[in-house]
Amino acid sequence: GKTDRLITRFERARAAGTKVVALKPARDGRHAPDRIVSHSGREIPAVSVRSLVEVDDLGRANELVLIDELQFFEPELGATVASLRAAGVEILAVGLDRDFRREEFETTASLARAASRVVPLTGICSRCGNEAVLTQRLIDGVPAPLEAPRLLVGDAGLYEPRCERCWIEERGVEERGAVRAGP
Repeated sequence: GKTDRLITRFERARAAGTKVVALKPARDGRHAPDRIVSHSGREIPAVSVRSLVEVDDLGRANELVLIDELQFFEPELGATVASLRAAGVEILAVGLDRDFRREEFETTASLARAASRVVPLTGICSRCGNEAVLTQRLIDGVPAPLEAPRLLVGDAGLYEPRCERCWIEERGVEERGAVRAGP
């Protein structure tokens, strides 16, 4: 998935002798603060950052910056990345474009505007096996209410990939976004 692609780029950069740093948001407490770990178990060393000033400082000290879970950074990440790119730093950032409500993450949109290239990746729907473009947040195996807090860091069991059809069916939500009344 997304993080595996980031890890592969890190390994190739290191093998080529490129000065590279991998960054993750400090709020991502799923694994050790000094590691980025993929769902497949691959991992690389990382720096856990709390501010965009840290992103900028670390970026300027390297040739390549890899950013995981970009949606958990401030929306101004796009401006920071644009500044680093103007200084000749290569950037690869991965993350979600929409939240469990299907609403766009401002940070991802901001970064997309600053990017030279955007490569959308999809997953596999955990219900039907089709291409997944959405994320379902679950509480005890049931979709979380759409009114629940937007950001909640979690791993397998809390979030699952969904195709749009399964997301809608599972939530009982019409395509236009209105919630259907129960029986």
